Amino acid sequence: MNPIARLCLYMAFSVSVLLSMEIQILTLHVLAGISLIIFERAHWREWKNRTRPFWKYFPFTGLIFFTISFIVSDRLISVIIYDVTLATIRLLVLVSVMTVYTLQTYSQDIITALRSLWFKMNLEWRWVEDLLLFFDMTIRFFPTFKEEWQQMERSQKSLSFSTPDSFSAKAFQVAQFIPDFIILNLNKAESITRVMEMRGYGKVIPRSVFPFVRFTLLDFIWCILFSALLIGVHSIG
Repeated sequence: MNPIARLCLYMAFSVSVLLSMEIQILTLHVLAGISLIIFERAHWREWKNRTRPFWKYFPFTGLIFFTISFIVSDRLISVIIYDVTLATIRLLVLVSVMTVYTLQTYSQDIITALRSLWFKMNLEWRWVEDLLLFFDMTIRFFPTFKEEWQQMERSQKSLSFSTPDSFSAKAFQVAQFIPDFIILNLNKAESITRVMEMRGYGKVIPRSVFPFVRFTLLDFIWCILFSALLIGVHSIG
C-alpha cells in the first residue's frame, strides 16, 4: 500500500475515534484497535515500550480532570466518571493505533511518496520542490546529526570532563557547545549543497525521485471506501 494511503487510513480512523461520543461506537473502535495490535503482534514488544508511558499518563490526567470537574461542576458524579472514562479510552486507542502506524511506516517513506506524487502531477512550483527537499534532507541526515552529538558527549566523558548533576547545569553545558556544533554542520550542509549543484541537481523542475512510489487507483479506492465506512458507522450511531 502507498504510504500516503496508509497515512490517510490511520488519520481517518484517529479522527473517527475522537468523534466517538457513544459507548457503542467507541467499543467498535476499541475492538478494531485490538484486532490491529494482534495482527501486528510481531512488533508487540516495541509497541509496548512506546505506549507504556501513555498508559500511566492518561489515567492520571483523567483523575485530575475528574477532581477538577467534581469541584467546579454541578454535574452528577456518574456523568463525570462516564465522560472521563470515555475520554481516556479514546486517547488510549488513538495512541495505540498511531503507534502501530509508526511501526509500519518510516518518515522517509512518506516524504518519498509525496515527492513521487508531486513528480507525477508535473507542476513546476519550485517552492514546493524546495520544501519537500528540505524535509527529505532533514529526515535523512538527522540520524547522522544525532550520532555526531552522541559521539561528542562520549568524547567529553573520555577526556574526564565532569558531568553536571542538575538540569540547569546540563543545559548550560550543552549551550556552550551548540554554537560550534551548528557552525560545523552548516559548513557540512554547504559542502553537500555545492556538490549537488555541481552534479546538476535541481536545475530541472519537477525533480525526479528514486525510488518512485506509485499512488494507484486501488489506493484511492481504499481511502474513499474506508472514509465512507467510518462516516456510515457514525451516521448509524
